[in-house]
Amino acid sequence: MTLSNSLFHLNFTQLSKRALQGIVLALLLFSILLLIIGEVESWIYIPMLTASIGGACGGTFFHLISENWFAKSNYKFLINAACALVFLVGFWLSLVFGLAQVGLWD
Repeated sequence: MTLSNSLFHLNFTQLSKRALQGIVLALLLFSILLLIIGEVESWIYIPMLTASIGGACGGTFFHLISENWFAKSNYKFLINAACALVFLVGFWLSLVFGLAQVGLWD
C-alpha cells in the first residue's frame, strides 16, 4: 500500500528555514512594539517566547500551504495574503497569551 500524500514528502530544511523566518519576523514585530512602549523590564521574556513560538507556527503554516500544497496554483497572491493574515492572527494570539500570563492583559 502506497501513501501518496504530500505531507510525507516534506523538505525539512526548507520547513525549518520558513519557521526560522517566522521567528525573526515575530521578534521584529515584537521589538517594534517594545520601541513604542519604551520600557523593557523582566516580564518581557515570556511574551517574547510565546511570540516566537507563534511566529514559528506561522512560518510553518506558510510553508505547508504556499510552497507545499498549493505550489502550482494560479491564485498565488491570494494564498500568500491568506497566509500573511493567518501569521498575523497567530502572532497576535500568542502575544496576548504571553501578556496574559504575566498579568498585563485582562
